[in-house]
Parts: sequence; C-alpha cells; structure tokens
Amino acid sequence: MALLLASAGVGLVSGHGGYHDVVTAIQTELHDRPGDAELRYKLAEAHVGHDEWWACLKEIKLVERLAPGVYPTGYLRGLALHIAGKDQEAKEALDEFLTINPDHIEALATRGRVLVKLGRPSEAVADFQKAVKLTASPNSALIVDLALALRDSGKPADASRAIDEGLKTAGDVPTLLLCALEIETASASWDSALSRIDGLQKTAPRPEPWMAERAVLLAKAGRADEARIAWAALRDQLLSLPNLERGTPPNVQLLQQSRKELGETAPAPAIAPPASTHP
Repeated sequence: MALLLASAGVGLVSGHGGYHDVVTAIQTELHDRPGDAELRYKLAEAHVGHDEWWACLKEIKLVERLAPGVYPTGYLRGLALHIAGKDQEAKEALDEFLTINPDHIEALATRGRVLVKLGRPSEAVADFQKAVKLTASPNSALIVDLALALRDSGKPADASRAIDEGLKTAGDVPTLLLCALEIETASASWDSALSRIDGLQKTAPRPEPWMAERAVLLAKAGRADEARIAWAALRDQLLSLPNLERGTPPNVQLLQQSRKELGETAPAPAIAPPASTHP
C-alpha cells in the first residue's frame, strides 16, 4: 500500500501543486467518508511525502484507531519522525515495525538513514545491504547510501564494490560515478578514480571539464608527466573549437587554467588598427 521512496527527503508527491491537489482530492472524499481508513492512510502518505510530518503523525493516529494493524503505519511514523529530526524516536518506531515486517524495503532503507544520522554507519550497512538484496533493481540513491555507510565504516574498497554492482544494472549513472570518484580520491585509489572520470566524461554534454578533472587528479597522484600531457590535450581540444564555442566563459577559464599549468603565456589579443581618416 505504501508508495516507494526513491531516497530520504524525496517526496512521495512531487511538486508543491501536486501535493495540494492530492490532499484536496482526498479531503473531498473524506467529507463523505470520514471513517475511511484507506483514505486516511493515503492522506498520511501525501503529508509525509511533502515533509509535513506533523500532519502525517496526526493522520496515523486516526488510521490506527480505525483499522489497527491493517496498514504499515509504523514505517510511516518512523519516516515522519526521521524527517522531523527525531532520529532516536524514529529508530524505535522502525525497530518495532521491522520486528514484525523484517523484509519491508522502505523501512529498512529509512532505518539505515536514521542510523547514519545517529552516527552508527556500521549498523546502517546491514539495513542497506538487506534493502538492496530485496530490491530487483535498486535505485542509485539506495546504492549511494550503502556505499557512503561502508566508507564511513572504514571500508572504502567495499564501498567501491557496492557501486560497481549498481553500475552493472544501472549503467554509467553520474550519481554513482561521482560517489565512487569521491570515495576513491579520498582513499588515494587513483587508477579507480581515473576510471570514474572516464565514465563521467562519456556521459557529460561536454568533455572539457572532465579533461581538466583528469589532469588535476593525475597531479594529486604525483604523476606530473601524465598530468602535463592531460593539460596539453585539454588545451589542444579547446583551441580546436570554433571561436564562439571556445569563447564561452567556462571554456575561456579552462583554457587559461591549462596554459597556466603548462607554464604558457596566453597570446596577446589581436587589435585591429584604427580606421584611416584619409580618402
């Protein structure tokens, strides 16, 4: 019955107008059927999807009174409390719910996020791993949650492997590649980080910013000769562009940066001579 969340903080109802339209429609039906528990539960979902956690909790109480044990209100309560920043209370609600519903994917993912907020990433890993295992095609947000929890547990290599598993089914998703790049750069896994940049460059609308990132990363890795080659490749790429394209502010900045790294002085701009006043 509960709608699937893509990630913590992402609404079940997208858009400000969408939320109000849904709430208005449900409330119109409730006018004729105020004791309809299903409508009340849908209203609670709509509220929590728009971060209106207090309104969600109010509706949950009514649902539990009208139809005790029928709807996953424990999960929704935990989510609402998490949104409210009451993470210890959220954990208690989710613990109780998951004792009875151990394979509830959204509740597992939410408790994992709660545990991260409570500074317990190692415990969060178990919830995220189980949620991933139970999901046929885990979304990138859940994979990122797992990877970051593994990183914060002191397991950067496991974090990279978790992202690689996600990439097998999702393809070169920028969110996953960026997460892997951050983790591998921080752990000085230079070759892996460079491979992430290659993937990001393939999916980017323009290659030049990622060519610059590659050069910067090579320099951080202490591979000065390769970094210089990368800066030269970026410079040549930019100089090969048509004038209007090369003259955009981002490309001008990248060209200046590449020349600075190569120790080159930018040529002085050509200035046309003044027009002659003689016939």
